Amino acid sequence: MRPVYRGRGIWAYLVQLSEARARGQAAEAPPGAGVSLYSTISHVNEAAGRLLEGQGYTLARHFWRMRIVMDQPPPAVEWPDGLSIRPFVPRQDDRATFDAMQEAFQDHWGYVPWRLETWRQLTIEREDFDPGLWFLAIDGDEIAGGSLCRSYPDEGWVNQLGVRRPWRRKGLGLALLRHTFCEFYRREQPRVSLEVDSQNTAGATRLYRRAGMSVARQFDSYEKVIHD
Repeated sequence: MRPVYRGRGIWAYLVQLSEARARGQAAEAPPGAGVSLYSTISHVNEAAGRLLEGQGYTLARHFWRMRIVMDQPPPAVEWPDGLSIRPFVPRQDDRATFDAMQEAFQDHWGYVPWRLETWRQLTIEREDFDPGLWFLAIDGDEIAGGSLCRSYPDEGWVNQLGVRRPWRRKGLGLALLRHTFCEFYRREQPRVSLEVDSQNTAGATRLYRRAGMSVARQFDSYEKVIHD
């Protein structure tokens, strides 16, 4: 918010407006399902944190923006036995990629199933979608994992990097990430970033550090239960 408008209660009003809308939509939740509203702010924005706490929100999670800035070509990729890599093919791979990434993220904190059409609208139907930056790890006729990325003017961005359970702990996540780095480096984008739950239970933060990434920023996610 611009400084001239601070202290007028605008932010608190917007938070309350969002909460009222969420309460109106809570009736669409499946029977017995809890509904929470989340607000994520920069870790250094202490005023916003106090405002959210005053509205009944509690600090739920820290998220990290991790980044690598490559000053030399990344290491060569070593793929697990039996796996190959190829780019996403629109229309051919829509459903299989959607299902694979849903499965890969189903045990993450706050997971909510997506609808295929919503996923399409937010990803492959975007004007800036580049299928050459969606990398699929293939085992036979199955998608074992993927790195779904986007290019911005100042950096490459990893939207999702996921490995399905049967293929975990085999080095596939690291291979996908290094393959991603290689492609961005080839495109003369040496800076690559992503965001991750700092309490990720699948070992993602350790993987990213092993690949040479470090924490650039922290964001705090606040939660308010509006229907339990």
